[in-house]
Amino acid sequence: MHVGVTQALTSAAPKFRPWLVGQGVVLADDAFVGVTGDETLVPSASPIRRYGEGDVLEAARLARETGASTLVVVAPLPALLQMGEATRTLASVDEVALVAMGFTRLVLVRPTAADDTRRLPLPLALVRTVGRTLADIMLPAYTKALSARTAAAAIVEAVRAAQPGVTVVGARELAAIVQAKMPQQAPRQPKLR
Repeated sequence: MHVGVTQALTSAAPKFRPWLVGQGVVLADDAFVGVTGDETLVPSASPIRRYGEGDVLEAARLARETGASTLVVVAPLPALLQMGEATRTLASVDEVALVAMGFTRLVLVRPTAADDTRRLPLPLALVRTVGRTLADIMLPAYTKALSARTAAAAIVEAVRAAQPGVTVVGARELAAIVQAKMPQQAPRQPKLR
C-alpha cells in the first residue's frame, strides 16, 4: 500500500510504502482519501498532509493519475447530521464532480465524527459534557462514533461490498456492518435507570 507524502521518509510498517507525490509513477487499483478538519493537527515539518474538504478534488485527480478505478472518500459528519437522508445522497458540487471523473467505483463514506477532545475552559467543558450526555440519551445508537480501528474495519467491509457506480455509506450502514461482522466492537447504548 502506497501512502502519498510531501517529503521523503522511511516506514517502519512493511505494508506502507511512502510515495513522494509528483515523483515517479504509482499504479493503484483503489485510492482512499480521509478528509479531516482543522482540529487535526499536522506539524508543518510532517511529510503527511492533511486533506480538508477543499482538497478532495485534487486528491481525486492524483488517484486518477495513478490509474485507480476505485476512489473511497471518508468524510466524517457530526452525529446530529447522521439522522437525515442527506447522508445517503451526493451532498455537494464537489461530490458531483467526483462522479464526473469516471471512477468505476466511487464510495463516499460518512462515519460519525469523533468527539472533540480539546481542553476547554470549565464553563464550556460543562456545557459540552451536558450536551454529550443528552446526545447519548436522545440520538439513535448508530449515530455514535466508532473507534478508529472499528470504523476502518467497517469501511473496508463497505468498500468490498460496493458495486460499480456510486455508493454512499453513512453511520447507519457502518453500524449495521459492525453489528453483523463484529458485534463485540459495536458502541454500547447507555442504560437509563
